[in-house]
Amino acid sequence: MTIDADLLAYYDQMARKYPASTDAGTPSAQEARAQFATVAGEALRPLPAGLRSETFEIPLPGRNLRARLYRPIGREVPLVVYFHGGGWVVGDVDTHGTLAAFLAQDGDVAVLSIDYRLAPEHPFPTPVDDAREALAWAAAQRVQLGVSASHLAVAGDSAGGHLAAQAAAWLNDQHPGIVDAQLLIYPVVQYRFDTPSYERLANGVGLTRDEMRWYWREFLGGAEPSADDVRVNLTAQAPRHPLPNALVIAAEYDPLHDEAVSYAQFVARSGGRAEIIEAPGLTHSFARLQPFVPQARLVMHDAAQRLRDWLG
Repeated sequence: MTIDADLLAYYDQMARKYPASTDAGTPSAQEARAQFATVAGEALRPLPAGLRSETFEIPLPGRNLRARLYRPIGREVPLVVYFHGGGWVVGDVDTHGTLAAFLAQDGDVAVLSIDYRLAPEHPFPTPVDDAREALAWAAAQRVQLGVSASHLAVAGDSAGGHLAAQAAAWLNDQHPGIVDAQLLIYPVVQYRFDTPSYERLANGVGLTRDEMRWYWREFLGGAEPSADDVRVNLTAQAPRHPLPNALVIAAEYDPLHDEAVSYAQFVARSGGRAEIIEAPGLTHSFARLQPFVPQARLVMHDAAQRLRDWLG
C-alpha cells in the first residue's frame, strides 16, 4: 500500500504554506517549538460537543505541572493520563488538544493531558520523572478529579508514548495491576536507529532518522545512560510483574514501526495482554492530523473504542 492520498495532500499543503529554509541549518529548540506550534495549530478544532475541559496545575515535589482534563459532561468515566509527543522537545497540551479531546470523545473516557518539562532545558531524566510522578498523582487523585476510581490507563504518542509506557511500568512495579491499560501511539521504545523500518524509511515522510537523532541528543543532553536503563530503552529488562495490557499503534510508513511492534511483543512476554494496531498507509504523527485525514480518524476512533472496551 502507498502513503494515504489525503495525508500526502496535507504534507504538500503544509510544505507550500510553510516552506522550509534551505540554509537555516539545525534549528534551536525554541525555533523548533515555534514552528511546531504554528503547524500543529492547523489541525486544532473546537472542543467536541458533550465534552468539557479544565486547565490547572498539579502539585509535585519542587514544581507544578500544567495539565488539562477533558471529560464527558455528566458522567463518571475511567481516567486516561496522556503524554504528548514531540521528541521530548516540542509540543504541549495545546498542540495536542484536539487529539486528546477526540480520545475522550471516541473512548468515552476522561483524558488528563500533562505538560511535562521539555528538553534541552530539562534533559533526561526530568521528563521521565515528571511523567512518573504525574501518573502517581493522578492515580491518587481520581476521586478528587471526579473520575472513576476503578480503572486507570495511560496513553501517549511518539515520545509521549515512551513516557507513558515507562511511567506505567514504574508504577506497576510498585503497585501491580494499578494501571489497567496502555494506548501507545507509534511510541519511541529504544535508543537505536538500525531496525529494518529505520533502514527502509530513514528519509521518509513525517519523520526521518536524522530528526530522531536530533531529538535523542536534545533529550539526553550530556547523559550517557547504560544500555539496560529502562528509562531510556523500554525493553532493556524483564519486569517483575506482567506489564499493563497494551494497545500499540504502528504506522506503516514510520521509521519507529518496528520498535512499536517490539514493545507489544515485550508486553506479551511479560504476561500482559498486547495487541498491535497496524495503521496502513499512514506515517508518524498521523494521530494529530485526524481533521485532515479520514483514515487517521478511523484508526484512532477504533483504537479509542478498543481501549474503552478493555477498561470495561
